[in-house]
Amino acid sequence: MLLNAFIPILLGIIVIWISAERLERYSVSTALNFGLSPFLIGSTVIAFGTSAPEMLTTFFAALEAKGTMIIGNVIGSNIANLSLVFGATLLVISIKKLTFIQEKLVLKNLMVLLISTGLVWLVISIDPFSIFSSLILLLSLLGVIFFWYTSGKNYSDAFSQETHENYLLLKLVLSLIFLVLAAWLITFGAMNLLTEFNLGEMFIGYTVLAIGTSLPEIAASTSLALKGRYETVAGTLIGSNIFNGLCVLAIPGLFNSEVISNSWNYKTWEPLLALLLIITLMFCGYIYTMTKKNKKVNLFVSLVFLSAYFLALGFAY
Repeated sequence: MLLNAFIPILLGIIVIWISAERLERYSVSTALNFGLSPFLIGSTVIAFGTSAPEMLTTFFAALEAKGTMIIGNVIGSNIANLSLVFGATLLVISIKKLTFIQEKLVLKNLMVLLISTGLVWLVISIDPFSIFSSLILLLSLLGVIFFWYTSGKNYSDAFSQETHENYLLLKLVLSLIFLVLAAWLITFGAMNLLTEFNLGEMFIGYTVLAIGTSLPEIAASTSLALKGRYETVAGTLIGSNIFNGLCVLAIPGLFNSEVISNSWNYKTWEPLLALLLIITLMFCGYIYTMTKKNKKVNLFVSLVFLSAYFLALGFAY
């Protein structure tokens, strides 16, 4: 029945929307209470929090040996972040006729994003589901975290104020449990959609999994834009995309499953990988120009980014 597909997906999306925000908040508060630096919290804890849904849905998809769905989740989430989420944020800023402000400190992270995107393409083109590929991605992630840590002196102290909530660890564990449940519900519903509609794994991974697991980024970016804190959106999306590419994509290779390796075809992904690279270059180019001169956002630019997502959606279908 269709209800067996849509109800779990809807429930999973609702639970992810609630639990991911709480996981991020409680992670930051707990880390601060343990004396971790604000930069390390921003670059690792928050990035982990926003990418946790992708990690968990990828884990459950790997258990079902759905390799194509896993790649669709990773590529779809990254394209959605830089086109759908960023485009929607620019749309809000343009409607409110605000000036986009971006500090030059983000430039180094733009280079990291471009390099990680190139590495993701290289790994997918060779063998994304081998243990060797997973080790390369995870070692690269550790290198990025070390780079962020050594650059921490330049990071904003936006999270430096310690909170005094009670039962933080308990709340943190409960948030993670609900996030796991939400990821399982979305994956379960996606599997049922495959059966009911006979849709391709690539399309399901790119749409249901990718959009469903990108809700934390969508919620966070929209909230920041509405509050006028849009200058921090770029950093959030950069961190999320790097974690998606280097951490989430590394998960299936740890299973070292031949079934997963044989369940997908690289050639079908070339158009979407090319589009991911183009959108990443567009994003980096736009942010770069904003560091040179603060100016109001053009409505046309926001529509270009939004249109890029729906163009990619057509390729996935």
